[in-house]
Amino acid sequence: MGKDMETEVTKEAPAESEETRKHILKSKKLEITASDDNDIWNADWIITLLDEEKTEIGKASFAGEKVLGAIPVSLEIKKEYRDQGYGKEALNMLTSWLFHFDNVYEIKAEADRENDAAVRVLDSAGFVRRGSSHGRWDAYSLTKPKTAWTGLYLFIGIFIGFILGIVLAHVVTGMIIGVVIGVSIGLTLDVKANKKREQITGKQYK
Repeated sequence: MGKDMETEVTKEAPAESEETRKHILKSKKLEITASDDNDIWNADWIITLLDEEKTEIGKASFAGEKVLGAIPVSLEIKKEYRDQGYGKEALNMLTSWLFHFDNVYEIKAEADRENDAAVRVLDSAGFVRRGSSHGRWDAYSLTKPKTAWTGLYLFIGIFIGFILGIVLAHVVTGMIIGVVIGVSIGLTLDVKANKKREQITGKQYK
């Protein structure tokens, strides 16, 4: 995802009507808003260009079968706004938001293999072709990256070990203790996260 995009979920935002929109994703260029806050998984999400007119340029949806930690996503950008990077940015915003949910591990999409623009958007957003869906349509999906607590806690352990080594007047001993503790905590968290993932999706991950 580009560095110029900072996706956020706005809990409360001013609306033009009496109804207050709660589900809003924003970047520097786009705003994506649920058309129905009471049914966000089946409602259309309106994609708006953040220009002076706040031009509506497309729609997205999560409607469809949702099983085993997987969520379907569909995206449609109006013809006059295609091939300008808006499709990729909108898809990145949506997938980033979806992966914040603990029980979402895979995002699925379909594309007509003869629709080069749609295929390019999915490829550029990191989606992988998984095979034919039906007719000319191919199935794609994007999987959530595995947790990396071990690496994080290794660095934390090194830092703590260095401080401990100074206190003990033996840096090497402190570093060893810190690394062992850090790696142990990280491995425990990674194993726990992986087991939860496997329980929800029914798939094993190496």
